[in-house]
Amino acid sequence: MQVARGLAIAFGIFAAAFALHVVAGRLSQDWLFTIAVALIYLAATGFGVIAVATSGGGPGSRTTLVAGSIAGVVLTISALWAANDRAFAWWQFPLAPALVALTSVVLAGGWAALRRTRRRPPRHAAAQGG
Repeated sequence: MQVARGLAIAFGIFAAAFALHVVAGRLSQDWLFTIAVALIYLAATGFGVIAVATSGGGPGSRTTLVAGSIAGVVLTISALWAANDRAFAWWQFPLAPALVALTSVVLAGGWAALRRTRRRPPRHAAAQGG
């Protein structure tokens, strides 16, 4: 259940970014379109890590990460196809998994650092012995 939950939430985030890019393009809001495209990139390339982070962790985390990463590669290939005037090119297929891996490492590192800082007591409390 946690696997499905994480994948569904990650897909919802991707779909929201995609919808924002459609609306921004329709309204000719270049600044909003640019933000939406950046969100699409992050949601696609970080799909697996986002799915794990939103699934609540647990025993299905590895399955969530693998399934999410595969979905992320497919979404990233699709995004690269769209950015290349809706044409496939040979470089999209090796680039997509590389981008997914790179973004996943960065997001996972940031998530781990955030979790570590949340567990640490504030410095002033530690210095006072409490």
